[in-house]
Amino acid sequence: MDGSAGALPEQTEDSATTPPGPPAAEPGPPVEGDDAPPDDASTDDASTDDAPPDDALPGPVTADATATAGDVAAGPSPDDPAPVGPAAEVPPADLPTAGADPAAEQARRRAVEQAAADLAEVKRWAAERAAADRAAAEATELAAAAQAAADEAELERARAEQAAADLAAVREWAAQRAAADQAEQAAAQRAADDERAAHQAAQAERAAAEEAAQAEQAAAVQAAADQAAADQAAAEQAEADRAAEQAEAEAEADRLDAERRAADRTEAERAATAAAMAAERAAAQQEATDRAAAARQAAADEQAARDRAAGERADVERAQAVWAEQRQAAADKAARRPTPGPRAGTRGPAPAHRGATAAAAEPVRRRRGLVVLLAAVLALALVAGGVVLALRLTGGESTVAEDAEQVPDAVLPELTDPAPVLAELSADAPAPTPAALSAVLAPLLAAPALGAGLSAQVVDVATGQVLFDRDAADPSTPASTAKLLTGLAALTTLGPTATLATTVVEGAAPGQVVLVGGGDPTLSTTSPSTDYPGAATVADLAAQVQQALGGTPVTSVVVDNSLFTGPLTASGWGAEDAPSTYAAPVTATAVDGARVRPGQDQRSGAPGTDAGRALAAALGAPGAALSLGTAPAGARTLGSVESAPVARLVDQALTASDNLLSEALGRQVALARGLPATFDGAADAITAAVAEAGLDTTGLALSDGSGLSVEDRVPARLLVDVLRGVADGSLDGADGLLSGLPVAGYTGTLTERAVAAGQAAPGSVRAKTGTLLGVNDLAGTVVTAEGRLLAFAVLADGTVGSLTAGEGSLDLVADALAGCGCR
Repeated sequence: MDGSAGALPEQTEDSATTPPGPPAAEPGPPVEGDDAPPDDASTDDASTDDAPPDDALPGPVTADATATAGDVAAGPSPDDPAPVGPAAEVPPADLPTAGADPAAEQARRRAVEQAAADLAEVKRWAAERAAADRAAAEATELAAAAQAAADEAELERARAEQAAADLAAVREWAAQRAAADQAEQAAAQRAADDERAAHQAAQAERAAAEEAAQAEQAAAVQAAADQAAADQAAAEQAEADRAAEQAEAEAEADRLDAERRAADRTEAERAATAAAMAAERAAAQQEATDRAAAARQAAADEQAARDRAAGERADVERAQAVWAEQRQAAADKAARRPTPGPRAGTRGPAPAHRGATAAAAEPVRRRRGLVVLLAAVLALALVAGGVVLALRLTGGESTVAEDAEQVPDAVLPELTDPAPVLAELSADAPAPTPAALSAVLAPLLAAPALGAGLSAQVVDVATGQVLFDRDAADPSTPASTAKLLTGLAALTTLGPTATLATTVVEGAAPGQVVLVGGGDPTLSTTSPSTDYPGAATVADLAAQVQQALGGTPVTSVVVDNSLFTGPLTASGWGAEDAPSTYAAPVTATAVDGARVRPGQDQRSGAPGTDAGRALAAALGAPGAALSLGTAPAGARTLGSVESAPVARLVDQALTASDNLLSEALGRQVALARGLPATFDGAADAITAAVAEAGLDTTGLALSDGSGLSVEDRVPARLLVDVLRGVADGSLDGADGLLSGLPVAGYTGTLTERAVAAGQAAPGSVRAKTGTLLGVNDLAGTVVTAEGRLLAFAVLADGTVGSLTAGEGSLDLVADALAGCGCR
């Protein structure tokens, strides 16, 4: 404080916490005067207006004055800071005594008043400072609270916005899902409505022209039957005539050209071997019901062989006669020839002309006789071999030895049994080396038509050694090579001898029958089947139904397709795939492989309806009402037929690459494994069956059972594992998979795909083809030129150019595998 009454003390770093008090005056000697001010003296009585200026004070305020002023003013306040410094320790001065000097008393009073004023100012300042501090603290607290409230509000707003966004996303997903479900339901409903409308329209049309249609159809059926019988009879007669003409021509050719026949002996033996191979294979595949016919045919062949043998014996007799005449002529000539004399000669030489003629004619006659004799012996040997083969097939006894003519001085060739056509391969056959095989395959696999993304593998079946590998673990588009997996699953899950049943039961109304589909698309409208040898027929089924009905007329037919569920086409199929020439909607009921007509390629878009219509016609009620539905529970069975065994169905599916049959087999596998009979269920069931067979299914992803879906993925390695496991016998129950593989140049989808000037021996390449737009695949087995069995797969799912270019490039690869030793 500088001594002025209204000045505030200077703030320091400590002033914010401890407001300073008024400066304390140094103690001085006590001032005489009154001992104490009047009792009523207070700061209120003191007026600062009466106070003299600071410089009028007699001196500094003493501690006595300060203390007295404070006591007089009001005493200590609880809010005032405690006195600090020496002033707090100064004892109070003696109060002035009575009779003190008035001037001094006045001065003292003024000093007291000044001190009181100073103290009041300090208290006022301290109070203002405390109020300011409290206001600042409150403002700070309010600001912090406001900021916290703002932060909490912002957080709540962000949470609300996120919740609103999540709710909007969920609602959008739900709306999309509902729209998709509604679209799918609408599409299914439209399809059902379309089929129902088509059925109703057809029913109305048939009802309008029922009588005319019945008469016309009966006439057409009869005419077709008559024409078919006539055509068959004509064909059989023509075949018999051709056979007779051919036999006569061969016999005439044999008689007139014995020398050529002798030169073609090797070719004849090869043809005989091929005939034996065909006969053995036919005999192995012939069913018990056809054995009687085979026996009759074999007996006819035996009789024909005997007739031919008789003719040949006549030729031999003529040859013997010629030979005897030649020997007799030679003997006569030797008898007429003079006995040779001494070397000098007693007789002259024979006439030059006669001797030259005899010398020139004799070798010619001998050569001709020898040629005739050899030809006769060869013909006799071939006929005897044919008779022996015929007797072996029919189980008869050979009589060749008893009836054969004895040819003097003839040396017959040693005849042995033909080698087995499907003999076991030698384990000692040399295997190709990886380096040599790679050198052969690398340039062929680089063909431009095969494009990029090609994968391939070649494995030695006997040892399992991988001889060639190019990205074989990478999943590729399998196309129809996926049928190998479906066939394996069917054989191992259902069993080779299992069959598929198609049944007819009584309907809910009188005269109504229900055709219950069992998933057999091979049920045939012709007898026998045009497309599936060994298939059940609608005629057989209808005959059972008619017998069970006992003459009750059929008025309506219901088709029950409930065995199969889900979509009729698979994910990854194109809109043009079903119906087409190679695929149809997959239903539990179909006839002739869902073909529009037997023997044709075009498939139907309503296989179940076609099957019901075929049954109605076979029952003699072509105008019967037709509908789709389900059989009544516990309905009486009127008839039932069984398909060919699963082994034959797999064989047919692979050989002809039949998509519908493959899908039906896949659904049967699903049902056997307790899965839905849908595309997804079949895909899961096939995958599970392949895994249970002990094969690595890494990279396998299926959307159907036929390979028609572009979404299917199969590694080339897995296809080779399947083929090798079947070929070496390690996959139990799957032997029938190999018999269905098309043979290059002979059967199925490889009939027209033999390399014209290739190195492969006939029948050495057996493989399953796979063809989609931009995809050409080939997977199978091959026997090398040195007798080694290999399993291979080449998947090219990026082919460019024409279809024939891609197929031709793969054929060259297979031909190279079969034709090289690669060592």
